[in-house]
Amino acid sequence: MSAQDHQQGNRPEGTITAEAANLYQWILRRGQVSREALADATAALGQSAEELAEALASLLNLRLLRHAPEEPDVLVPSSPESAVAELIAPLEFEVRQRQRRMETLEATLSAFNPIYFNTRHARNQREAIDIVDEVDRVRVTLAGIARRCSVEVFSAHPGVLSDRAIEESLPKDLEMLQRGIRIRTVHQHPVRVHPRMRHFLKELVDAGCEVRTREEVIDRIIIFDRETAVIPNMLASGAVVLREPSVVDYLYRSLEQIWASALPFDDEATPNGGYGVAGDDLKRALLHLLAAGRKDEYIARKLSISVRTCRRHIAEIMHDLGAESRFQAGVLARQRGLLDDLTEAG
Repeated sequence: MSAQDHQQGNRPEGTITAEAANLYQWILRRGQVSREALADATAALGQSAEELAEALASLLNLRLLRHAPEEPDVLVPSSPESAVAELIAPLEFEVRQRQRRMETLEATLSAFNPIYFNTRHARNQREAIDIVDEVDRVRVTLAGIARRCSVEVFSAHPGVLSDRAIEESLPKDLEMLQRGIRIRTVHQHPVRVHPRMRHFLKELVDAGCEVRTREEVIDRIIIFDRETAVIPNMLASGAVVLREPSVVDYLYRSLEQIWASALPFDDEATPNGGYGVAGDDLKRALLHLLAAGRKDEYIARKLSISVRTCRRHIAEIMHDLGAESRFQAGVLARQRGLLDDLTEAG
């Protein structure tokens, strides 16, 4: 590469040098100039041959100089407006062509948007979220998922199961345990003193099921193979089946925390059907709600016990603390450290 090419290569496109401007003015005064007459410009403008050649090339590129139609060796100056028209018009045409191409492509591809989003929405609902809106359909759905289960069933159940739920779930749970499926389930403490639930859970434990209880279980959830979660439909009767991996994993890890804070169900440790180690846990939870000013109905619903049983427990707690009012019971419980975190047994 020559020094001239190097200089031009380092200069931004369209830049006018002082030498080029002076040469353009010099030729413009003459109206036209031949190649031979350009030799006079070197002395008149005080430019070297290299500078003159570079300025001439720049003016030709910018269409400020053009060859005369009948005399190729004669250079004629052009107006900047005509140079603009000659150089910009093709670029504008290309830009318009590209713009039309972009608009056509955008219109063509945008026509696929409804198809894409509607199909993806339907697919996500089918694959990741399935809303089952009837109780009988929920039972059929759960039975189908349970049959395909191959590793583990992990669940939590608030309150006490109905007699029908116990009758339907017991043979299915026993069948899965026989297939080698690990079953872990968390219930609330009152199942320990509920005769039917106690017998039901004892059968499961004897068959290899792992059962724990805690003072509160927020809602029902069943997770199969850490891949499918079934939760209640809060907006209507029925259930919601979730298969989105991130959501199921989050629910599974949350259930693990509940499991870690629960107490093992051991029928042999409480042969008379009492609360056993869960008794203190239940009373402490009741004290927390009592100290928070909750009403009997709220406490009973939260702990899945009857209002009558709730009031009986409150009366026993007040008697044990020597308190004459609920407020005083809360104060005394706090003073004695009974409102600290739940027992370490969980």
